[in-house]
Amino acid sequence: MGLKLWLFDADVIIKFFELGIFDRLVQQHRVHVASSVVDEVRYFTKKDSSGKTKVPVYLRTGYIDNGLVTELSASPSELQTVLERIPPSKRQAIHAGEIESLAVLSREVDLTMCTFDHFAIRCLPFVDVCERAVSAEKLCQESGFTLSPKHVAFDVRLTEAYFRDNLKAGNQEYVTSIVLLEKKRKR
Repeated sequence: MGLKLWLFDADVIIKFFELGIFDRLVQQHRVHVASSVVDEVRYFTKKDSSGKTKVPVYLRTGYIDNGLVTELSASPSELQTVLERIPPSKRQAIHAGEIESLAVLSREVDLTMCTFDHFAIRCLPFVDVCERAVSAEKLCQESGFTLSPKHVAFDVRLTEAYFRDNLKAGNQEYVTSIVLLEKKRKR
């Protein structure tokens, strides 16, 4: 079996359903999701010649209850630890599911995480998990399939370049926060 894969938030799960690759990822990898994300994934939008159709997703009954996807939770103390490591300016922008995902990712060192949320990517350096994160594009390549140019053109967030740019910005913010903290301590 492939990666022990951590799908970070509802957006990435929904996007993988929209792209028609979620089931393929489940077949190739041991997929894990946060408890707080499970109920957020209700449907995805399928585009066809007749327009857009909402397709229901039964993540709990169709995947988790059947053992195809593993649900993990973070403890209150793990959530608090993540919140303490993230700067106040980021705490307001990141969602509860993403905080739980960062906490679980910090605890479960053998997980490889995938997201395209720019706030979440920029928080990775603050919880020291950058090396265990991949873009949607890289995950697809490592899984043996590629995103079509139309998908990448339509949603640049899926690309490796978008992921790397946000990770670089997060690393710069992290270094800046350390410098500011040191200046504050010296006063």
